[in-house]
Amino acid sequence: MHPPFQSSSYRGRSTFGNLCFLETQIWNAFVRRKHRVSIFSDIEKAYDRKWRYVTLSTLFNFGFRENLPVFLRTFLSYRAFRGRLGNLHSNHFIQAEGVPQGSVLSATLFIVHLSQILNHLPSSVNGSLYVDDLQICQSSNMCLIERQLQHAVNMLLD
Repeated sequence: MHPPFQSSSYRGRSTFGNLCFLETQIWNAFVRRKHRVSIFSDIEKAYDRKWRYVTLSTLFNFGFRENLPVFLRTFLSYRAFRGRLGNLHSNHFIQAEGVPQGSVLSATLFIVHLSQILNHLPSSVNGSLYVDDLQICQSSNMCLIERQLQHAVNMLLD
């Protein structure tokens, strides 16, 4: 269910794997006398902005049916929270999107949702994820790299 370049929250995977992948790609470009360009980005407020409908659709596309999607829709709906400082409590806030932070299930749903971002990259562009940190890269001549990476960024923004 998880792509090979999604390294967070999986046993035996860490940022070290992503770094080795990047180092190998840089070395291969150097040996072939090509340029290597990478774009690194942190997806801002990814936990808070994760679309619930897209996550449920992704699970449906993976073949999950019947009780699990109903449970997850209920788990993600009508979430309220409030802050506390000493004996003082804030008003309740409704969490309309995103996943509740601190739950093991939330981490899994977040990864299922975000890992799909790598499926939207053009085949000529490599990518890797660590939680909400994305790296995309391409090796070639500079003119081609610029066009292909811009195309990949445009596809991710749509």
